[in-house]
Amino acid sequence: MSKSTAQISIVDYQALIVGIPKYMSTLTFMVASKTFTAAQAVAFLQTLHDSSAARIAARAALRQAVLADQALEAQNGPVAREIRDAVALAFSNAPATLQAFNLAERRPPTPLSAEARAAANAKAKATRAARGTKGKVQKAAILGNVTGVTITPITAGAAAALAEPSAASPAPVTSSPASPGTPNGAGATTATTASGR
Repeated sequence: MSKSTAQISIVDYQALIVGIPKYMSTLTFMVASKTFTAAQAVAFLQTLHDSSAARIAARAALRQAVLADQALEAQNGPVAREIRDAVALAFSNAPATLQAFNLAERRPPTPLSAEARAAANAKAKATRAARGTKGKVQKAAILGNVTGVTITPITAGAAAALAEPSAASPAPVTSSPASPGTPNGAGATTATTASGR
């Protein structure tokens, strides 16, 4: 049995079907222990071409059908499920009729025994402890463990060194404090006159 090769594309089939009659119409093909005339080779290739074309068309149609079904199911599926639920409820006491609708009988849940309920509660408690799950009251009781705040004072000299004025900014204007009993601004004028001398 010969080793399988990659399938020829539909474009390649078309090129062979058109090219053989044009360039090899008088030749005979000896392949796979068979003899093909040019016309027989073209007919053989045409069959495979048509099969591939049908497969491609079927695949495209399948994709379109799947998309259309998904869209219709998303739009109308919930309504269909409600109809089925209504049928199940109407015949909830008629198991034979439910089978006709391909519906299973809804059986009431079996209540847990005291031992099973105790085991379930113990398992839930152990899981909660292992995960560290806490309720609202437990979370509200958890506070930060900050016991105090340390404030580092910054002196005026240190603050001035940290914020030195740039060369482009004007120098700050200072004035000596006014002496007691002197109107505001008098002390500044006296200081300027003294410096001028």
